[in-house]
Amino acid sequence: MPHMPLAALCVLLSSVLLSAEPAARWYKGNLHTHTFWSDGDDFPDSVARWYKDNGYHFLALSDHNVMQQGEKWFVPAKRRGGKDIAEKYLAAFTSDRVKVRGEGDAREIRLKTFDELQAEFGEAGRFLMIPSIESTDSRVHVNVTNLRDPILPDKAIDTSTSQGIVAAMRHALETTRAQRAATGRPMFAHLNHPNFKWAVTAEEILQVDQQRFFEVYNGHPTVYNEGDAVHASTERMWDIILAERLGRLGQPALFGLATDDSHNYHIQPDRVNAKSSVTGRGWVMVRADELTPDALVAAIEKGDFYCSTGVTLKDVVRTADSLTVEVDPEPGLQYTVEFIGTRRGYDHRSEPVKDDKGEVLHVTRRYSEDVGRVLQSSKGVRATYKFKGDELYVRARVTSSRHKSPIVIAGEMERAWTQP
Repeated sequence: MPHMPLAALCVLLSSVLLSAEPAARWYKGNLHTHTFWSDGDDFPDSVARWYKDNGYHFLALSDHNVMQQGEKWFVPAKRRGGKDIAEKYLAAFTSDRVKVRGEGDAREIRLKTFDELQAEFGEAGRFLMIPSIESTDSRVHVNVTNLRDPILPDKAIDTSTSQGIVAAMRHALETTRAQRAATGRPMFAHLNHPNFKWAVTAEEILQVDQQRFFEVYNGHPTVYNEGDAVHASTERMWDIILAERLGRLGQPALFGLATDDSHNYHIQPDRVNAKSSVTGRGWVMVRADELTPDALVAAIEKGDFYCSTGVTLKDVVRTADSLTVEVDPEPGLQYTVEFIGTRRGYDHRSEPVKDDKGEVLHVTRRYSEDVGRVLQSSKGVRATYKFKGDELYVRARVTSSRHKSPIVIAGEMERAWTQP
């Protein structure tokens, strides 16, 4: 048998080593979650356990203006339902890991810190806790993921004005960027629920080119993702921002996230209503090489993720000339795949929305139907859109035939959205 040339042997060994490297895979996570550290109604370890037990790979506890750091004692009797929740908690966890002091209504329970939660629930390749915070003022809420130190709103900024809303967003993003530069730690900020209290318009987001992420879907029923007759839906806002950024302003694309924004963990399924903010309503699926903060943040910043409220995608393939989406179907369900985009040369004219007295309202302006058109639609579990060459962007939306459960918003169907 002849000897293999050295060069050929090196190529063979290299290909074997490359094939042995672990392939990127999908990781499921929630980036917006609340606990007793702020206004959630459960202990952080109970919340972490729920997400781990229910198939999530990573979780960020984003309590309002506080990270899970230092010592905090919680008095259950001071929170509605707190005494019952405390009894459930004490029964669920062994007494040697729970710290309690006082008795009766004065009883206090020490809340677990982030480091304690990661030490207990973290499992290499299986589950990861990521530090987070929701930097919150009266109107502008921004989550920062994988930060080291708290990032708080600037109290000197008046967010009752449009100028102040823009300044508050810029402050959160610039502070995040400064901490990232100082620590070398990958982190990112995203704008939460722009339609909560109708707080932020598309035009205000367009003034903040550093804003790369926002919640196209937030699971809290009072954030009004779908908009109304006066207010644009968050998905409509997404298309307006993408068209204007890519078509006229030379700014980077905006990526869309789905999150739970969970606050309520003790509501029976038959009692969930239009004010309940429960678990399992919205999440991201990130395609990363490994389950680490660095790998997840890198993949998210590349846009290698999709967001979902119930539809699972088997694959998303982007090439120079096409976008392909393949659904991982559930038995008995039908799927509609829509490719949505805006073409170059679109009609970019817009007009303000006015009330009955002719006064201009603080809402997203109305834009042409050229913005965010459905370019192609088909039924089935796999679809490919071939680019025509004049699209500013193309994104896919997959809708299943099943209503989102529990039903807290009439007509809400399970969906998934790819990045543009």
